[in-house]
Amino acid sequence: MRERLWFRLAVSFLLFVAAGTIGLVLLLNAAFQRLSYREFAALATANADFLRAGHFAPTDQLARYLSQMLGVEVRFLRVAAPDARHETVTVPVEPGVELTLIRERPTLRASLLRPVSLMALAAFWALWFALAWSVVRPYLQAQRLALLGQMATALAHEIQNPVAAIRLHAQLLEQAQPEAAALIVDEATAIEGLVNQWMFLARPEPPRMTELALAELLDQAVRRLTPAAEHARVQIVVDAARAQRLPGDARRLGQVFHNLILNAIQAMPAGGTLTITARDRSLSFADTGPGFSPTALTRWAEMLYSEKEGGMGIGLSVAREIIHAHGGRLTVANRPAGGALVRIEL
Repeated sequence: MRERLWFRLAVSFLLFVAAGTIGLVLLLNAAFQRLSYREFAALATANADFLRAGHFAPTDQLARYLSQMLGVEVRFLRVAAPDARHETVTVPVEPGVELTLIRERPTLRASLLRPVSLMALAAFWALWFALAWSVVRPYLQAQRLALLGQMATALAHEIQNPVAAIRLHAQLLEQAQPEAAALIVDEATAIEGLVNQWMFLARPEPPRMTELALAELLDQAVRRLTPAAEHARVQIVVDAARAQRLPGDARRLGQVFHNLILNAIQAMPAGGTLTITARDRSLSFADTGPGFSPTALTRWAEMLYSEKEGGMGIGLSVAREIIHAHGGRLTVANRPAGGALVRIEL
């Protein structure tokens, strides 16, 4: 069904562009024919004035000379065009003498090869293809999100039971090996968080606001990603006011912090430092990695866009949507000293 709809939209657009192109070509050709004829008539008038001022005798030899000079056939009498491919202009020179110029009508090809015609056609095509892209792009995005929703729903059902079993076995292991049990629970939580991100994109819900401690939420996200940070030799420094509390959805904001920290760790595979600063309602995540590429700086918010090998391109998109749902703003930039900088205003 979606394929048929897409095909109908594409065919309709191409037919419309073709019809518009034909109409524009005819309009440009008609304008060119009128302009060319006015110039042809002005040429005949200028030569008649010249002959009149010079008192030249209207001889056949003069007519042949003017034909060679002007590149058109010249007669000193009124004559009709020999066929439909030719046109004439007749101008009086003196009583009883008329100057007639005969030439081939300008062709459609000559009309289209003019710079002004080529520019007009290029502008028309660029305008309509830009309009088509502005319509097609949201349509493709909607199709992606619809597919994403189906995948997320199926994935959530498939993963829910295994994650519950993992948690149960971690609880049984907690007394004997508490550290291992905590690690298992954290990894199970990470799996749940990934599924929740997909579910959030498929079925966005308003945040469930509660009073929360921002520093504790950051500590939880850092603790879960500490093994990954240590493996990549990345040091994470958190500078947050411990007494600060603000309203927010702890689970959703935890996803945001997890995504941003994980992105920073993955951007520094050879080691580095991630500095997280929280003041009032502002947070910043500054790393010492290579920073965002010029393309990423313009496309980072696009769904399913990623420059990382194997990346899904949903981390920053989810973070942006969650912060927006909190009435805030998320921006990205590169630090003057090098590295990426992500700012959150809640």
